[in-house]
Amino acid sequence: MATNDTMKDVGELQRLAQIAERPNVKKLLETEVQRLLNTLPAASSTNTSAGAAETQSSASATATAATTATKARDSKVFAAPIKSYGWDQESNSVKIYVTLDGVGGLPKEQVQVTFAKESFSLLVENLNGKNHTLAVTLGDEIVPEKSTFKIRRTSVQVTLHKATPGSWSHLTAKEKKTEEKKKSKMADVGKTPSDDPSAGLMNMLKKMYDDGDDDMKRNLSKAWTESQDKQARGDFGTA
Repeated sequence: MATNDTMKDVGELQRLAQIAERPNVKKLLETEVQRLLNTLPAASSTNTSAGAAETQSSASATATAATTATKARDSKVFAAPIKSYGWDQESNSVKIYVTLDGVGGLPKEQVQVTFAKESFSLLVENLNGKNHTLAVTLGDEIVPEKSTFKIRRTSVQVTLHKATPGSWSHLTAKEKKTEEKKKSKMADVGKTPSDDPSAGLMNMLKKMYDDGDDDMKRNLSKAWTESQDKQARGDFGTA
């Protein structure tokens, strides 16, 4: 009975090793397979049945075949991050379009999409010798259980259900954050107290000084000093 359970464990670990992508994970799984095989009882001289020896020999052969198959698979399948895709939106949803020629001919289990509150990921396994992956951190929240995907002949369409109806300014959190930083900087530069009309210009000059190189800083300092000297002499440059 223990031998049967051990062989079931070996079979499960071998299946996991075949689908694992990380080299360290594969190595750990294969090491555990070998450890379990070593725990199987060897045939003794008093045991006239060769069943135990035959079982262990068969298991060892299976493990070797699985390891060889895994290595062969690894030598042919490469990770390929998806770098381009399209998207559009409606009030309640966002649609992502990923073009992958031939994806419609794959078994359905080789196309996986995982949804989370603020992200989604796509994995297309072993398409034209590559594992195609896409992971997106979203700029707004979605409802994972209402989000879906469809596999078409040459593309995968992912539909994200918005947590709050409305228009998204950007799809990704990175794009949204970058735009917000730009707007914040522009607002700071143009900020002018109502009692000082020249404050906006002063803010702009200060930013130029802070962001400028040494030459820029020297030129701004020189211009400021000359301006102050002219004001002290009452020279306003009248024609």
